[in-house]
Parts: sequence; C-alpha cells; structure tokens
Amino acid sequence: MDATAGRPLSPALFCGFAVASIGGPLALAVIYVPGAADMRSAGLVTLLGAVIYAAPLAVWVRFSRDVVSPAGLAGFVEAAAGRRLALVQAAVWAFSYFLYLPYTVTDIVYEMLAVVFPGVEPWRPVLELAIPTVIVAVVLLGTLPALRMLALSAVLQLGILVVLGAAVIHHVGAPVASFTHAHGLRRGAANVALLFVCGSLPLFLGAEVAGGSRTIRRVLPIAGIVAGAYVLFAVFAFAAVDPAVRTEPLPGYAIAGAYSGRTVAIVVGVGAAASVAGLIVAEYLALSRLLFAFTGVPIRTLVSWIAVPFVALDALSLIDPEWFDEHVLRPSLIALYLSQLIVFAVYPLYRRRPLDVALAALAFALMAWGLWRGITAPVAT
Repeated sequence: MDATAGRPLSPALFCGFAVASIGGPLALAVIYVPGAADMRSAGLVTLLGAVIYAAPLAVWVRFSRDVVSPAGLAGFVEAAAGRRLALVQAAVWAFSYFLYLPYTVTDIVYEMLAVVFPGVEPWRPVLELAIPTVIVAVVLLGTLPALRMLALSAVLQLGILVVLGAAVIHHVGAPVASFTHAHGLRRGAANVALLFVCGSLPLFLGAEVAGGSRTIRRVLPIAGIVAGAYVLFAVFAFAAVDPAVRTEPLPGYAIAGAYSGRTVAIVVGVGAAASVAGLIVAEYLALSRLLFAFTGVPIRTLVSWIAVPFVALDALSLIDPEWFDEHVLRPSLIALYLSQLIVFAVYPLYRRRPLDVALAALAFALMAWGLWRGITAPVAT
C-alpha cells in the first residue's frame, strides 16, 4: 500500500482520525444532536445515545481481535459469511459514501456557511467546486499529511466544544433537568447513537497502524468516550436555552452568538463546517482502502479515480442544490444503515456466545431503526 510509503501510522494519529470520524464532534454538538432529539433532555439523551453506541462499537472491536483489513467492515462480513456477501456489503457501503461525499459538501455550502456568512450567497457555486477540489488535494498529499490535519482538527474541535459548553453554562447555569427530563427519550437516544456510526471509518486504516488489532481495540473505545464526553459537556446546558434559539438552523452557532457574541459564533460555525469537511476526508480515505482491498489498484490511483465522480456530482448539484441535498441524502443513509445491518446480522455466525449475540441484536436493532427512519421520513419540500 503506497499511501504511507511503508511507514506504520502512529497510534496518536490513528486516535485523532478516530475522534474526527465521530461526527465530527463539533458538528454533532452544533448541528446534529439538537436536530436529533428534544433538547429539554439534552444531557440524558446524549448520554444514553453514547451508551447505545457502545453496542455496535463493541461488535466492531470484537471482530477486530482477529480481522484487521483495508476492507474494514467488509472484511468482517467475509470472515463471518464468505466473500460473496462481503462483496455485497462493500458495494452497498461504497454506494452510500460515493453519495455521502458530494451531498455533504452541498450541506456545508448551502446549509452551514450560508447561515454563518449570509453575504456568501453569490460565491456558493464557487465554493461548491472549490471545497471538493481542496479535499481531493489534501488526500492526494498522502495519508500521513491528511491524518495530521485530521488530528489537529480533532484537538481544535474538542477545544471549541469546551468553549461553547462553558459559555452556555456561564449564562444559563448547569440545568439538572437536562438529565431528568425524559420526553421522547427512546427515539432521541437512538437518533443520537446513529450519529456516531461513522466511528467505524478508522477500521479501514487498521492494517496500517502500528500495533494493528491491539491499537484498534484500544483507540476506538477511547475515541468514542472522548467524543461523547466533550459533546455531552457542550450540549447538556442547551436544555436551559431559549427554545427559539436552539431551534435555529445551526443551533450551536445561534446559541454562541446569543451568549458570547459574533466572534465566538463565527468560530463555532466555521469550526462545525470544518469538522464536517474533515469527516469527508476521513470517508474518502476509508473508501480508497475498501476499493484497494477488492481491486488491488494502488491507493494514489484510487484517490484520483474517486475524485472524478466526487467533483462531477458536486458540479451537477449546482443545477438544483436544494433538490440534490434532499434527494441524495435518503438513498445514502438507507445504504449506510443497510450495510451496517449486514455486519451485525452475520456477527453471531462468527461468535455465538450469549454476550456476542446480545450485542449484535442491539446493534442490529439500532441500524434497523435508522433504516426504517431513512425509508419513511418525509422529504422536505
């Protein structure tokens, strides 16, 4: 594999990659968690969501005791149920992320930056093409530079989460009701847990990290705990925020502006957009490894190949960005949850002990909920 020129990735870089893959964490707090659950129970629903996420995480980690491969999740499926099903799982997963890359750029440009900088509207078509071009350039620099940037991004995101959480607590206090209010708890906790699902992306680089299986099994839980704890700190006080503010398009950005002024709000809003862009880089790296595992084509060549549909779809989105964002999201999420369902469905074939079956059942149920929600949720008009 030529991406790292034969040099194993350090556990520290791998950990930074893992933390940045979960959301990214700043985007979770600023955008996605407030949109996934009733913020009157922000603390409890975020905490329970992180706990539920422990079930799929445990399955990935337990698979990783024996299976470490650039095929990532498909490698797990192959070990449990054979290559044919692994190819199906890989195809579904790859389809999801080939869509995920471009529509996430559209989200950044039209849903995030447009809110933070209203005057950016005339520049949105330029940004729609410039952002994927920059992302491709970052990935083409090589795995090590890309991971260094992701690790730095992870550190900055965690720092901004602390600033956001401290600012909100300073103005509204630390509401105990955030952990005792239970309205919409089950649905909200499941929705929050699904936001962590990209925590599986580091598995695709597991074969390149120093320590292999041992590092994966240590780093993934650490990353989940760190990201979950920082997000929880940032959002739990949202329960005491004016409901009109926390229902803005970018709730964390609006809250930061209301309590800490325009400068902090810009840092939070731009940081959230950058964290989503970092997640695209992480997905890009994982997708290149999956394709390498099944084709043997050099990583750098695959990165160039992936760039073609990535940038092309972003260019096509300019015809009708709103339609593109709304209608590409649904098939991408359906494919994502279906690909994960396959992993958890076959895990009991690999390990049949009661604990393993229970973990697989809980993880399967979570992805089934995500799949059902993806199929049945109305498309905005």
